[in-house]
Amino acid sequence: IIFDIWFCHHSLSRGCLAHLLFVYSTGKAGRFFDTGVANNRRLQSVLLILTGQYSCILACCAICYILLKLDDNLGDLSKVLLFLIILLSGFGMLSSEAAAVSIENDWIVVICDNKADYLGSLNVKLRRVHLVSRMVGPIAAGYCLKGFDNKLEPVFLVIGIVALVSFIVKYKCLKRICSVVPALVMQRGDDANMEEQRIVEEEQDQRHCSSCSMIGGYVIYFQQDIALGGLGESLLYLNVMSSGDIMTSYLIWRGLSLNWIGIVRGATAITGLLGTAVFELSAKKYPLRTIATASIAFQVACLSVSFCGTFFVSNGNLSLSMLVVGVIVSRIGLWANDLSIFQLTQHTVHENVRGIVGGSQHSINAFFYALHFTSGIIWADPSKFYILCLLGYSAVIAAFFLMLQGVYFSSAFQNVATVTSSREKYTNVPE
Repeated sequence: IIFDIWFCHHSLSRGCLAHLLFVYSTGKAGRFFDTGVANNRRLQSVLLILTGQYSCILACCAICYILLKLDDNLGDLSKVLLFLIILLSGFGMLSSEAAAVSIENDWIVVICDNKADYLGSLNVKLRRVHLVSRMVGPIAAGYCLKGFDNKLEPVFLVIGIVALVSFIVKYKCLKRICSVVPALVMQRGDDANMEEQRIVEEEQDQRHCSSCSMIGGYVIYFQQDIALGGLGESLLYLNVMSSGDIMTSYLIWRGLSLNWIGIVRGATAITGLLGTAVFELSAKKYPLRTIATASIAFQVACLSVSFCGTFFVSNGNLSLSMLVVGVIVSRIGLWANDLSIFQLTQHTVHENVRGIVGGSQHSINAFFYALHFTSGIIWADPSKFYILCLLGYSAVIAAFFLMLQGVYFSSAFQNVATVTSSREKYTNVPE
């Protein structure tokens, strides 16, 4: 039973396929936002994506409610509705990723006028909101379910109402931000407009060939100063020594109770918040390149303890303690590194290609996350967990050397406050 709980091929396959969809689609979403910037349609582009995202959420809630209410009377139609739920949830997740590309890679930089202190502070606040939401969301859902006597039908109604209210609040906030920050909607100078128009024309020339569009986005991405650092961060998605599903199920297989697993997950979220505080304090004293390199080195050190713990299975308490403690503490380095690389990307990527570069970064992240799920399918025996750990640990070490070479020793990041990316770097797009 535990074997099926952990390595349910259906779940892992769905995760793999979902992230392969992201590999294909997020790069194209980035180009869509760049076109919106070029045509002075930032707000309209984001609202279109958000409308699609919340439409999918509301549709999923409605279908789930119908299934629970009328399951006995639907017959084969229930299978069709289940397929629609999976399909719509995938598109909803994709829309969420696409909106994040625009807001995080473009809007925030414009709002902060690319000033390092404001940018760093806002990035930290947004990451904290993200981490707190991931902690509070499941807790709120559990209390909601308990409040309705474990009946799911009203829970989906509540989720639908919350989603609708959330969409209205986001719409009002985005409109308000555009009125407060005119730079988001104002026209730029003639030279910028000519250059933007050229990019739009190249996009139109390539729309007949999706593979060319993807390759063009990756070419632009790897021409950026931050490319090696971003690639290193993507490699971290291969790591299974985290609070994710694979390690959680491994801990269940090792006999850890669900209560303790809940404590472990809560502890990793708390240390993630601590990592944002470490970044905020360090950024006042050290350059971002130093923080990025030191934080990934700290993560390597912590995961070394966890990796060694997988070889002491005969000593159950010692093995689990090394594995869990190393993972919990490593989240400090993970989130400090994430904020460092992300802010370096914001500083060094030109406005005209923020969408393409951000979308390509999400696409590469999704590719390695798909490999993460694929490895779980290939090495499906829990006793082979050390192989998955070896793969993830090797990826983290490779990420360290990529960041050491591409960030710490790179002349482009010696003084991030004055860094500007070369405008010639996005001119060579393959036809």
